[in-house]
Amino acid sequence: MSQAISARSAYRQLLRATRIAFRNDIRVMLGARQEARRNFDNHPRVGIDTPMQIKHAVEVADILKHNIVQGVREKGDEDAKWELRIHDDIERGDNDSIRVNGKQVKVDKPCSS
Repeated sequence: MSQAISARSAYRQLLRATRIAFRNDIRVMLGARQEARRNFDNHPRVGIDTPMQIKHAVEVADILKHNIVQGVREKGDEDAKWELRIHDDIERGDNDSIRVNGKQVKVDKPCSS
């Protein structure tokens, strides 16, 4: 964050991130939004830790938007395959970018081999 971001802006980012991450799952989206609201309500006054709290909210929004993928299957069919709801904002990587102890490693064979 190059410039200071307001708590209101961070809160809005969280709300947008919950809408993206939990689209079509109203129960989970409302729960995430209630948790975000509870955390903001617990810190109503500006204090020494305010910038840290705002940064945390922005980081949570970023994780929700780029790293959370929901799995769904047909209602009532316990044997149905799970489908992942992957949207345009999801971070996609490949096995070539794996790092172990700070060193990049190459994965030559799939896990099922």
